[in-house]
Order: sequence, then structure tokens, then C-alpha cells
Amino acid sequence: MTTDRPTGGRKMVRIWLGDHLIAEYVAEPDRASRYQRVMTPKFTGLRITVDNAATGKASELPSEQLWPLTVQ
Repeated sequence: MTTDRPTGGRKMVRIWLGDHLIAEYVAEPDRASRYQRVMTPKFTGLRITVDNAATGKASELPSEQLWPLTVQ
């Protein structure tokens, strides 16, 4: 699902492979930080950033129940 509504206090979570953006999500600040904390050790070598969300289109951060499925 994508969103193009104003994001207010939401955060943009981005996953990077070097200089290449490979995923981009928006989420509430606490979920964004938690996602970064949980995924950083699982995605060794990838940089995960959390910044103020800009308006535009980005996927909603998946449900926390799905996070373990992102790493096989």
C-alpha cells in the first residue's frame, strides 16, 4: 500500500545497499526506530536510516508480525 497524504510526525525508513536505495517505508516514530533496531543486525552490511518523512509516496512499514519473514 502506498500513501500520498501528508505524513506529519511520521518517519521515513530507508534501506540502502551502498548508495542505492532498495526500500523505503513510512511509519510512526517509535515503530520506525524499533524496525531499525531489529533489522540492522539482520541486514549486516546494509545501512538503515530513519529521517523525518517527506510528503510523497512510500510504502507503509509492514506489520511487526511480518518482520521476521523479511530475513530467511
